[in-house]
Amino acid sequence: MKKYCLAAVLAVVIGFSCGAASMVQAAAAVPSAATGKILQEAWTAYNIGEYKKTLRLVQPLAGDGNPRAQVLLGRCYENGLGVPQDLAVAAQWYQLAAEQNDSEAQVLLAYCYEVGAGVPKDPRAVVTLMTRAANSGYAEAQFNLALYYSQGLYQTAKDQKESFRWAKLAADQGYAQAERFVGACYEYGIGVQENPAEAAIWYNKAAAQGLARDGNVFNRVREYSMP
Repeated sequence: MKKYCLAAVLAVVIGFSCGAASMVQAAAAVPSAATGKILQEAWTAYNIGEYKKTLRLVQPLAGDGNPRAQVLLGRCYENGLGVPQDLAVAAQWYQLAAEQNDSEAQVLLAYCYEVGAGVPKDPRAVVTLMTRAANSGYAEAQFNLALYYSQGLYQTAKDQKESFRWAKLAADQGYAQAERFVGACYEYGIGVQENPAEAAIWYNKAAAQGLARDGNVFNRVREYSMP
């Protein structure tokens, strides 16, 4: 009877397994890379106003459950770009993407609930969705929460320290409105100890992005206009 070296057998088996795994990974990477290329082409078409092309590219992907395609398709329906405007359909696409933890979709859906665009107004849903996006590090959502807590909006308890905390998280990512807000917090001692030097630093950062000091910053809310 022929004898086999155990080490050699294991080497063959392990080598085959690793090779098979690599082949599977490579096969899985192909659709992903192709999808990314299609999405990039779709966003380019969207940004230059070729909405029919955008729809042709994203509709199959959105139907297959791709959250980035669902967001883009939702934007088309929200603004009537390449399709008749339908706020309810837009909100449905945002909902599908938001359920997959797409932060942009969560913010867009929160805006829908804020103004009743395609869905009933729901203050609780606004805060829940915005918090989910903020916790994932989405700067726009973090700054929105700063505004909510600063003014006690959408059934949040007014809390200046919590407002500053969220604003600082967004400012640390270079979000210009948050940088100006943080500067004002340091200037007036709102939610944080007054510190003129820190205020100047954050005002300068905001100014570098085109935002001047604004004495009304604590009473300002993000404006969302119906498309």
